Amino acid sequence: MLLNHVYFICLYFLSASHKLVSSDIVITILSQQNDYSADQALSLKNNILKQKKSIKNAHFGEVYMLHEQFPGPGSWTIIPIIKLLYQNNEHSKWFLFCEENAFVNYKNLLLFLESKNSNESVWMGYGVKDKYPTIIHHYAFEEDESKRVTYPLFAAGFLMSVELLKSIVDKNVEGIGSDFSIDASYELALLVNHKIQHLPLKFCLKLSPDCVVHPLAERSECAHYGKVTKDSIYFAVKTCSKFHNDRIPVLQSTWGRDTVHIEYFSDKLDNTIPTTVLDVPNTERGHCLKTLTILKYLSKKLLSNKSVKWIALTDDDTLLSVPRLASILSCWNGQQIALGQRYGYNIRGDQSLGYNYLTGGGGIIFNVALVHKLGTNCRCYAHDAPDDMVIGMCLQSLNATVVHSPVFHQARPQDYADEYLESYPMVSFHKHWMIDPIEIYRHWLYQDSSFGHDEL
Repeated sequence: MLLNHVYFICLYFLSASHKLVSSDIVITILSQQNDYSADQALSLKNNILKQKKSIKNAHFGEVYMLHEQFPGPGSWTIIPIIKLLYQNNEHSKWFLFCEENAFVNYKNLLLFLESKNSNESVWMGYGVKDKYPTIIHHYAFEEDESKRVTYPLFAAGFLMSVELLKSIVDKNVEGIGSDFSIDASYELALLVNHKIQHLPLKFCLKLSPDCVVHPLAERSECAHYGKVTKDSIYFAVKTCSKFHNDRIPVLQSTWGRDTVHIEYFSDKLDNTIPTTVLDVPNTERGHCLKTLTILKYLSKKLLSNKSVKWIALTDDDTLLSVPRLASILSCWNGQQIALGQRYGYNIRGDQSLGYNYLTGGGGIIFNVALVHKLGTNCRCYAHDAPDDMVIGMCLQSLNATVVHSPVFHQARPQDYADEYLESYPMVSFHKHWMIDPIEIYRHWLYQDSSFGHDEL
């Protein structure tokens, strides 16, 4: 009798596992509101739907594009949309999240989930940990590796059970945590507070037969938008006299060689660089007045220069690849956007009160037409206000398109997980602190440039 009872229990769970259908799965593509991102997301969505059609008796579940279904400024952090996803899909079992530059193997996804139980709190993906204390995670670092936070690599996708989503909703984590959003994957792991299962053979860095999600090996070319050339980019470098002798020589001997138009804005005239001095007092922090004065100056200077289409605003300790920058800008050729590494302020709770901004150290790239608008409409509330945050508020008030790209970095390479850096082509890093900046440039950013190894 006992054996029969065990048999029927096993039979029940086996039959339940095979009842999984497409309608049990909700997929959210982490897209953005701009032409390139929307095109990529739509292509991925259509591919998923095409795969579903090939499945016998397919029951179509939701495939969301983040920029359409969840357009709030904080949606990219995932936290604000979890409650909405759960409430709109209470009868679904699994929730998959992936970037628009990814591939989802739907057959592998169904096969993988057949043996999984959505009534348990389950989180699966490609888990990464910090090797060193890092500023982007506020130097929160456990010497005991087993206690370090494991966070998902968004490029490889991740999967949550409905039970896990329900537990997050019950905890009401939307307003918990810092006012600032910096690294969505790490902050999501902190707030979910449930260890992710590291499954690198299912959520992959590179294509293999059993992958459920993997980044595309080749990023989509954007030549059909029109090629951006180096001579269409004007580089504006913020510096000051105390850094003329150490930071500027590094810049000029590395990526500065690749620029066609570059201007150095300082508090002191130095004809050996040469610098441009604007009538603005230097400040120890913030630099809002200095930055907006630079943008207004360039707006007037470039008004009649039709060949310059982009303005790249950088710090004097920014390291970047000019050829790669020109290449990725082709994806937004002709669009009025601001591009860089996105941070957010007060965007997890009441999103109407918050805004996104592009952090300055990794470089902020503006379409020239947008700079003309900023020069006319943007004001500092204080001379030393944070320039990137003020520009973020101004861009929001102009209803301008702010585009995040993971190829820009506010910090140094060692401040990011190795797997994260493997997932994207690198365009910029920031800071010379405790590194050899020339070696960082050689290793991460040198590509088809005039950089001469023998000359350094």
